Amino acid sequence: RMSGEDGEFSDRCRVMEHHLKLDMLHAQVKRAVKENLMSADCEEGKVEEYVRKLLAETELGVALKNRIYELDEEAKRRPRLPSKQLRPRFPPLREELGVVDTARMQWDNRLKFELRSLLEKLPRPPVRTRKKGTSDSSADKFPVRFVYTSQDLLNVIISISNPNFSGIATRHIPLNLTKLQLKTPTVEELSERYRELRPEIRQMGVDDTIYGSEWFGDERERTGTQLASTGYIPQLKNFAKTGVPHSLRPLLWSRILGCNPGPKEYHYFRMLRAKINSQDIVIDHLIRFDVQETTNNDEFFVFVDPLMEAMLAFSRDQSIQSRCSLVPTTAVLEVPIGDSKKMSMPPSGIIPYYQISLLAVPFCFIYAGTEDMYSMWREMYCKYFCKLHVISSQKDTIYYLSKTFEDLLSAANPRVFYHAIRIGAHPLRTVFPWIFTAFSGVLPVFQVMQIWDRIIAYDSLELLPTLAAAIYNFRSENVLASKTADEVHAVFKETVHIQAIPLLQHFLFATRKIQ
Repeated sequence: RMSGEDGEFSDRCRVMEHHLKLDMLHAQVKRAVKENLMSADCEEGKVEEYVRKLLAETELGVALKNRIYELDEEAKRRPRLPSKQLRPRFPPLREELGVVDTARMQWDNRLKFELRSLLEKLPRPPVRTRKKGTSDSSADKFPVRFVYTSQDLLNVIISISNPNFSGIATRHIPLNLTKLQLKTPTVEELSERYRELRPEIRQMGVDDTIYGSEWFGDERERTGTQLASTGYIPQLKNFAKTGVPHSLRPLLWSRILGCNPGPKEYHYFRMLRAKINSQDIVIDHLIRFDVQETTNNDEFFVFVDPLMEAMLAFSRDQSIQSRCSLVPTTAVLEVPIGDSKKMSMPPSGIIPYYQISLLAVPFCFIYAGTEDMYSMWREMYCKYFCKLHVISSQKDTIYYLSKTFEDLLSAANPRVFYHAIRIGAHPLRTVFPWIFTAFSGVLPVFQVMQIWDRIIAYDSLELLPTLAAAIYNFRSENVLASKTADEVHAVFKETVHIQAIPLLQHFLFATRKIQ
């Protein structure tokens, strides 16, 4: 009789086998094996050995192992289903907590109302043909009012509470802004989960910057290039856990996420570009304003054109919602476009909120072509960043990450946590915008990439609230010396010199319990 774990593994194998047989890769592998067996002089009893050797020596073999790995990881994240029940790649959001589901529906209704108000107030049709010789909507002087900002989302998160929990039985003092009793990881659990970040293990972003340690960066490049040639995802993830050399990021990030743009993707981007050139949609002015705000600094200004094109293409990409790991919102309107036809607004299904382009601009530093940059930005958004603006209690969503930050900081440094609350500068209000943009626009871009290396490697956003707690803890003396909320905000106004990985190492592995 099988144990529970054996039964679960067996179920998972059956589900993976079912999906694999429906995959185009399965047919390609079968065809390649059949063709090689027909042309090879192979003894009858050695067919299995020959096939194993063939797969080990070909790219199809690596692709097959990667697909099995992806299916296994996906199966682990999903509830058990009958082996023949097909699971969509990313199912619609199902919220287990009723109060959160209610808040999500109210948030969606609010976004839909704001979007409808925006369309009604602007003196122009929602979609119109772009005139020849014009490339933007700069001639229209519309008031810029985004549908929502990070502060709006934080207010919704703060408003969610469990009516069945009073805190009396547990003597819980409700100092957290996140009021749901979710299980979040402790510092000890995180230090074990992210043990590859230990200070005794050499890290890109730390050891390669030390004078005389150039050899380490060179060695990492050689190792990374060798691993990239095999393309096996688990090995690439293990490598990325200690950081990726910048020259290898385009290749390794693409390999790990299974995003390898080719002729089909380039053709699709050209179709999106054609839509930009032929259609002027009402939300374009919001996107243009956001991109202009993002690139209005010395670090990003050179990327205004590729970033603008990528964000306008993103707004028109109708494949976004089907790709997202969690559907961010259902706040989509159907607007007339003439001849009794209608169009979804926004076409991508993603509301253009304030600072969304901050999540895309780091990819301009990695990819030379807009087509490659767009493909990778879309993949990262759909797998990870969409979770940063969805109302949900699931792991890695913005609510979960916010509570993780509060629990980590209050446990590691209760003195600074309570002092900040006492003077009216709740720590979560300070760091929420950092998490909302995954530290893009907060830290120098190459520090941001160091964090994103580990997000991709560990397949988790947990390092965002962990780093936020580490930064807050690092500047705790300045916070304790502050007497007003404005003084606390001034403490964190300058973050350009922060080194992300050393701070994470200190927070996770140094012995410090400040009373």
